[in-house]
Amino acid sequence: MNSPAPVPTPFQVALERYQNALNYLDTSHNKSLKKAQALEIIAARDALHKQMEAEAEISVDMSSKLIEQDNRLKQKSYKITQVLDLAEYRETLPMSAQAWWWHLESRESLHPCNRFDWLLRIVKLVLLGVNFTLIGTIATRFLSGGSGLLEIGGVIFSTFISLLQTENALTRTRQKGFVKLMKLLGIAEHWYEEIQFSVTVIVFAILLGIYLNFSWFSEFYKQEGNRLQSPPPASQEFPNLASAEEKYLKAIELDPDNLDAHYKLATLYEELQDLTNGKKHYLIAAKGGFIDAYNNLAYWYLRDNKNAEAVELLEKAKRLLAEKDEKLDQFTEEEKRNLAVQKYSIYKNLGWARFKQNRSEDAVPNLLVAIGIAENPAYQKFIRNPGAAFCIYAQLLEKEDKKLSQENWRKCLKLAEGREINTEEEQWLYEARKKLK
Repeated sequence: MNSPAPVPTPFQVALERYQNALNYLDTSHNKSLKKAQALEIIAARDALHKQMEAEAEISVDMSSKLIEQDNRLKQKSYKITQVLDLAEYRETLPMSAQAWWWHLESRESLHPCNRFDWLLRIVKLVLLGVNFTLIGTIATRFLSGGSGLLEIGGVIFSTFISLLQTENALTRTRQKGFVKLMKLLGIAEHWYEEIQFSVTVIVFAILLGIYLNFSWFSEFYKQEGNRLQSPPPASQEFPNLASAEEKYLKAIELDPDNLDAHYKLATLYEELQDLTNGKKHYLIAAKGGFIDAYNNLAYWYLRDNKNAEAVELLEKAKRLLAEKDEKLDQFTEEEKRNLAVQKYSIYKNLGWARFKQNRSEDAVPNLLVAIGIAENPAYQKFIRNPGAAFCIYAQLLEKEDKKLSQENWRKCLKLAEGREINTEEEQWLYEARKKLK
């Protein structure tokens, strides 16, 4: 006759309840654990703990089973923290400090997505440091030379985001705030580190994008400065030279190699009669190979009777023009036209410089090149004053060929009609009228 099965002890009953409850963790692969199921697991572990305290002695076999079931709970603890806010329950229900199952969110989650959280935290902290460095660089560049609300607002926003990320990463209080936000949005805990890392990477990408595109922003500010300095006729706006100067300076701060910005700023200073600053920026642009800057700087040397310095600059500009001529077949029609206009100005000023040095044999070839360009209808209307070269040539011919000189004085007057005239050219036109009386 078989002996009856031994009656299970209360501890064994509680352990079996706990084991059955943990089965919910294994059957919820494709869907979230239900709140009631999670509470049953916690309640079963609570009941088991009470039985352990009441039990006089627990066998080694039972202890092994308990450890095994506790490991099951620890490995899948993230499923419970996804559906239960254990902190709220701890505020309401009395429990022992040793009841670790009520503090599952404080344990290192074993969710597969969190295997590399340690690496994400390290990279995140490194990126935060880089972000602050980028913000410092961007702020220095954008806020120098005066700033508008857009620039200030952009820097403040990016700084605020990075500061917020740093506090989230380094302070417990901010971490709690972040967790509350994630729970409010219904985002599972195992994604928290990935979300913080993603936000850090996004901020880094934005800041890096700004940093790598300083030249684009520089070009934008240069165009704004140009618009303010020379508003389109249709806009009926007056030039705003103070604002234009601010835009050019910001463009140069963002990209010191923006030669066109240096050149435009120099023309603005020339317009303001600030010749010291104008020459400085012409020189910077010229050193970078900006042909128009060579020409304008040489012009100011000519006005100061520094003819040798002007010739040196203009000869360098001629070499740059020769390099461009070699690639002429690769140019568009507009680029060819612009090159012709540049060539006119360089050769005309070089002819003028040689004339002032009383070196007629050197002046004539240069003036003839300029005259050839000025007589071409395709280029003539794009030259500021196509008559200037004829004026200089007429002066040079005064003692050698009076008839040819008279002919050039006529062209000097005719081609200067309706054109923008500078101080020297105004004097030449006066001379032309006297000669042709």
